Amino acid sequence: METAARDRPRPGERVRAVVAGWWTTASQAVRVAGPQRDAALLMAKAALATVLAWQFAVLVLHSSNPFYAPMAALLVVDRTMVRSLGASAQRVVAVVVGMSAAWLVGSWLGVHWWSMLPVLYLALLLARWRRLGDHGIQVPTMVLLSLLTVGGTDVEFTYLTIIETIVGGVIGVATNAIVLAPLHVQQPRDQIRSLTTRVCALLNEIAAGLREGWDTDAARKWYDTSSEIVGLAPTIQEEIETGRESMRFNPRDNLLGMEVDWAGYARTVDAIGRAQWQLSGIARTLVDAADEDDSQPTPTKRFLDRYAEALDKVAGAISHFGLPGDEEVGAVTDYLHSAGAVLDQLGHDIRETELEDPRAWPAYGALLLDAQRLIRELEVASHQAVMPTDSGPIRKPGRRVIGR
Repeated sequence: METAARDRPRPGERVRAVVAGWWTTASQAVRVAGPQRDAALLMAKAALATVLAWQFAVLVLHSSNPFYAPMAALLVVDRTMVRSLGASAQRVVAVVVGMSAAWLVGSWLGVHWWSMLPVLYLALLLARWRRLGDHGIQVPTMVLLSLLTVGGTDVEFTYLTIIETIVGGVIGVATNAIVLAPLHVQQPRDQIRSLTTRVCALLNEIAAGLREGWDTDAARKWYDTSSEIVGLAPTIQEEIETGRESMRFNPRDNLLGMEVDWAGYARTVDAIGRAQWQLSGIARTLVDAADEDDSQPTPTKRFLDRYAEALDKVAGAISHFGLPGDEEVGAVTDYLHSAGAVLDQLGHDIRETELEDPRAWPAYGALLLDAQRLIRELEVASHQAVMPTDSGPIRKPGRRVIGR
């Protein structure tokens, strides 16, 4: 226990570590465009919108309790203009419904336990309405606040609260639009390029290992890496959808004149993700074949050398996958056709030649089947996939090219 106590970080060291982490994140946000900078900019805009809404409520609306305007402005500054507009509308509707319900109950029935019970239950039901999103909780909150503070009967309080909320929402949306409106284009493009690069590297690494020799640890590493890459596809699809959404109602998009083939990007990630499932199957078979348990013997060196050649050709196809131009599409087709020819020849040899160890036939079959499926997944999507490049892609002539 004394050793554990000595190894435990001291409070001062923990504080220094936290501060160092904050400083690193802040420095990265300043130096490099990316998620950290986007988050920092979003927080700065939310703070600015909150202060502007607060001052508007004090100086223009002469509010004695300027709470609702800054709160609305704070909550509607979001990652895209679509979400910002949606959040503003949801919050306004929730506040109007809540305040109206409180006013009706307070005016007609008064504030009693038996009158509050049904109206709060109804407000809680409305809070779960999907269209109100995260702002649904404002319905019961506003009902309770109005009933307990002014008995629900103060028309001026109800009116001013609704006006403040509307004004705060408008200020929040306007601030988000005017101050560098959020435009998430580069991040999904970088992630797609990174995805294909990692898949190519893994294919080449497995091919080199099959030629030079591998063991259980190497095969397990390939399998773990492949599984990790498979998990990236849904995240990248979400970033693509965020990027597509960020261009709607965005004044920066209108000024820059960008036109991105988001559907093509999504097809690329979908195709690479499906192909990666098959690569995971290949890696899993190699894990089993490398196991010291002789129940799953390893295929012959000749088979693995030729199989590695097919994997290298698939990697070549992915390196050209989705790039614009007939030459690039032709390169993908040629690489995949060559890889398929190698696998067909290997399949023929396995069928026509007596195996050195008949117990190894499941490994041969699994490796061939997964590789053939991998090729088919890429072939199906090769003509519709779009890979981000430094100069595009664009779909409308006369529009500005992204990244130039």
